[in-house]
Amino acid sequence: MTRFLILFVVNFLVFEVNSIIAPPKEILEISVEIFNNWKTVRKDFMDSMKHPMGLPHFNCSRPLLDGPKSVHQLHPSQIDVVAALGDSVSVAQSAKSSSILDIFEQYPGVSFVTGDDVALAEQSTLFNMFRKFSPRIKGGSSDRIRKFYDFNLAVAGSFSHELPAQAKNLARVLKRKLGRDNANSWKFVNIFIGHNDLCNICKNETLYGPENFGDSIKTSLSIIQDSIPNVFVNVMPPINVQIHSQAHKVSPFCELSHKQTCSCIFDLNEKEYLDIKKQFDDKLKEVINEFNDKSKDSKNFTVVIAPAMDLKSIPLLGEKPNVGLLALDCFHLSPIAHDVAAKQIWKGLFEPVTEKSVTNQLSVGFDRFVCPPKKCPFLRTDQNSESCEPPKELRSLQIIPGNTTVGLDMPTFFLPFFFIIGTASILLFVRASFRRPSSEFSDERQYLLLPIRADLNDNIF
Repeated sequence: MTRFLILFVVNFLVFEVNSIIAPPKEILEISVEIFNNWKTVRKDFMDSMKHPMGLPHFNCSRPLLDGPKSVHQLHPSQIDVVAALGDSVSVAQSAKSSSILDIFEQYPGVSFVTGDDVALAEQSTLFNMFRKFSPRIKGGSSDRIRKFYDFNLAVAGSFSHELPAQAKNLARVLKRKLGRDNANSWKFVNIFIGHNDLCNICKNETLYGPENFGDSIKTSLSIIQDSIPNVFVNVMPPINVQIHSQAHKVSPFCELSHKQTCSCIFDLNEKEYLDIKKQFDDKLKEVINEFNDKSKDSKNFTVVIAPAMDLKSIPLLGEKPNVGLLALDCFHLSPIAHDVAAKQIWKGLFEPVTEKSVTNQLSVGFDRFVCPPKKCPFLRTDQNSESCEPPKELRSLQIIPGNTTVGLDMPTFFLPFFFIIGTASILLFVRASFRRPSSEFSDERQYLLLPIRADLNDNIF
């Protein structure tokens, strides 16, 4: 989408004047006034929402499980990697922009998929939600630096026919950076693409049409299945971009922006767009069903459709479309919308594949952490949605509400035993502290002891 937004800024500031360097003063004044009015209107909506950002109260139990025997018995605590493929929405383009000059910037640190610049109490992302169960999880993104284990490989401006190249890149990057751990690590891969296709379909119905969209998804899934071991793929249908036109009622800036970023909104009417969107959705379902039928005996690969952001309209605030959910460019998602998306997708991970909920008016304001259900604490797939057996003899680290103490869920008669073991360990430690260090690991040679790989903070790379 960046390539279109750059054109938008030039046209927005200059219109059809002959000189780019010195456009007429009155034109610039009108342009600045429209943009400033939009900023004020958007801020008023954001201030009026009172949206509870993040999830400050985490009180789910953390199960003590061995490695999963199947992707259909995959608990959030067993996810080792979170990755993202797609377009500018997944890299949070414009999310934190505050001026016309930075609406092209990307803010992956707050992306609903891999955002790692925000704590869960500040803003929800799938990465910081999974991390509550799997503390050593990899894949988080930052605005400040490209971290070594950043697996958000979405590319702003991408069309669906470019997705296979992203899938190949992900396979290479995981193999290179995880090394031998790649074979045993469980990955959660989120795919969200198709918006640029919908914004340009009126220009080329073949290249940007539903058939090519379906073929690209199919090719990408084949690459992932063949090249990436142990993977749960979460595919999101593209948002119906036509609903963005509802924001035109709120600000003329949005209409000006969409003429450059998504011109097909103006060339196709609502019914035509709904028909096209349905073709995209039907093609996606066809491909996913085909893959799951083909790989029904697979223990290490599955793919599900996550319709969390498949909105029918922009949620309302009062009687107007809530533009506080839109970024400053009036097209991408604001941090509030990224928070809403992460919560809704997370909730859907534990819903049967045919009953997953979609963001609606009630979703904006969602502030409860959804714990994995006791009856079926696994990420739902086509095979465990109808019949799901919880792990037998499940032990868990229970988080007591209102307390930071972590207790082991086991019979009380074990407590004296652990008390004795703990006391003995303390006495041994105190005794050892009075010993002189052995010559083998004297103070002079302590620098030779390197930290193990798991203790290295990937921020240093």
